[in-house]
Amino acid sequence: MRRALMAYFLAAAGLAQIQQPPPMPVGKGSIGGVVTDGARHAPLKKVLVTVIRPGANTLTAVTDAGGRFVFHDLAPGDYWLNASKPGYDPPQAMPSPRANAPIQLKEDEQKRNVEISLVPGGTIAGKVVNQEGAAVRGCNVTAVPAGFEKTRRGPLAGAGGTATNDTGDYRISNLAPGNYYVFAHCQTELPAAHALLPRGDPRTPHETYLPQFYGGGLDPAAGKLSLPAGANLDSVDFQVVRAPAFTLRGSVAGGDQEVLAAGVNIMLLPANRLLRNLMSFGAATDAQNHTFEIPAVVPGSYVLFAFAIQNGRQLTAQRIMQVGASQPDPLEISISSGAELQGSVQFDCDDHPPFENGQVMVSPLDAPPYVSQVATQIDRDGAFTLAGVPSGRWRLTVSVPGYAKSVSLGGQPVSPEGFQMGASTAGPLRIVMGCKLARVSVSFAAVADGGQIWAVIYPDNPDQLGAGVERVVQASGTGHVEFDGMPPGRYRVFATDFQNPWPMLERPDLLEALQHATAVIEAAEGGHVGATVEILRREDLERMLEPSAP
Repeated sequence: MRRALMAYFLAAAGLAQIQQPPPMPVGKGSIGGVVTDGARHAPLKKVLVTVIRPGANTLTAVTDAGGRFVFHDLAPGDYWLNASKPGYDPPQAMPSPRANAPIQLKEDEQKRNVEISLVPGGTIAGKVVNQEGAAVRGCNVTAVPAGFEKTRRGPLAGAGGTATNDTGDYRISNLAPGNYYVFAHCQTELPAAHALLPRGDPRTPHETYLPQFYGGGLDPAAGKLSLPAGANLDSVDFQVVRAPAFTLRGSVAGGDQEVLAAGVNIMLLPANRLLRNLMSFGAATDAQNHTFEIPAVVPGSYVLFAFAIQNGRQLTAQRIMQVGASQPDPLEISISSGAELQGSVQFDCDDHPPFENGQVMVSPLDAPPYVSQVATQIDRDGAFTLAGVPSGRWRLTVSVPGYAKSVSLGGQPVSPEGFQMGASTAGPLRIVMGCKLARVSVSFAAVADGGQIWAVIYPDNPDQLGAGVERVVQASGTGHVEFDGMPPGRYRVFATDFQNPWPMLERPDLLEALQHATAVIEAAEGGHVGATVEILRREDLERMLEPSAP
């Protein structure tokens, strides 16, 4: 046995050695420079700097007191430098950090003037107290980047969050510079004073604390904060107000006994879509009587979701409801596997590609995260059946060459970017694919010294963002880029010298701020259109993104 184990470990060690990349090629070149704090413009010590060469082992160094680093004995070739230090380059930083720098090293070249600037993270901190000034612990406090709410594309997503401690204090660290809203939700159930009921009586009414943004209420713009790089905002305090709270009770029916016995998940989300990532209530049904309870619900408009998984199928239900000034009556919600949606795909041309391996997919737009994409194969004749599509708003994607030229549901035209499905929607879903795609040419000033430029094209309509039409192309030194195979429509294009512009396309507020630096083009069906744009320099972009005063 010992001999077998020894043979196994030796074989495993040998395999690990084989899988390791080869050593860095040796030469007479070097790469050196300095790492600085992007806010204070001062050198940074104890920064971990890594030089990477594709297909080879990495080398590491640590900056000295002057922020300097150097790598010796390097062969000519392409390298990447990466610099990291705790508390710098927050993951939400936009544009992408300068920590990743491409380097082209020539034979025996001594490149010693590399500058890497790291963005310091900022901090938002404060205290949550009640109307008597007493600390409130266990409150969830979230910092939300401002601007995303303008397009109403989806819930506000927090860049960072934490809970208040026993003294009511909170601190959210390593935030990227920008404008923020801060949201506090204290989901605590408190007994209300009642002259006729003894303490502990189950009939005692309850209260909780109203959720609010900094500045008061559920309007985020009332308390927008500006957070410069590396800044500390230490007095972002809340005084939360008690209000009546109710326990929402109900039961789940439908599906079958196996599903109900396994338990059904319940989520209560605000009807206001922007708040859904900031406050939610959850529960699970009792396996015996299929009932559920959600405590500490404040008055307001909500959507109640129920969901379960059975043999790979989604069973769901949703119900819009109002919680008023009195205890709501128990409710019943019935789950089902959703609608079976039949349809067809056809092309508006004779020489279209085959349907083989093509798919029709619908993706949820307003549903909770548990509702997944529904997809199916297209038959040879273009027919398809989407099984188990829950009620809600959906976005359509067809994975065959071309674009969705027209879509109808039940004989009525709908937009592929967003259409409504109900429990009784029967279809059919008719899709006509256009074959005549457009070509877009983008020209800009050529960049000397091997500089890198990226060209970006995206729909002018914010509702179409995320539908797969956006493109990012790294340009060559010719100052010219071609975007082929574009669906006809209205687009914006720009060119920039900062790396990885893809995350910008997830920020409608950022794209709005960049409109003056973009060119608008109309791409006709089967046409060819050109645009000339100025290069959007990283320095200009950073100035545009500096936090503005509230």
